[in-house]
Amino acid sequence: MNNKQFPKAVVGVMVYNDKGEIFLAKCKKWDDKWVVPGGHVEWGETLVECARREVKEETNLEVTDIELFNVQESIFSEEYHEKKHMVLLDYSCKATSNDVQLNDEIQEYVWIRPEEALEKLDIGKSAIEFINHFINKKII
Repeated sequence: MNNKQFPKAVVGVMVYNDKGEIFLAKCKKWDDKWVVPGGHVEWGETLVECARREVKEETNLEVTDIELFNVQESIFSEEYHEKKHMVLLDYSCKATSNDVQLNDEIQEYVWIRPEEALEKLDIGKSAIEFINHFINKKII
């Protein structure tokens, strides 16, 4: 019997708005750190479909301009609630709505300028890297 395990594909989504702010969520799965919305890619789902679905499920936001932004790895992160090896596919997108309704995965949220977030919030390691790339690429 083959008990081999494989990394999981996970999409993270940096949602931004017209005010130059990004959406960050405080998440118990990530040791109560501030992170971006996201989750595992479902069987038969494209990565863009996954990004749109995860944002909608976790925040109720509608988004557009979904683009692959960065790729990271998370191998047995101490911040994550389970021992997992994940390939993190980082996407950026623009919010086209502002009716935020959180699901049970997220405790609270904030719209904040990226630089301010890095100074003021306890952000997860992979989200810090994502935000730094986001700032350097001058997406907003």
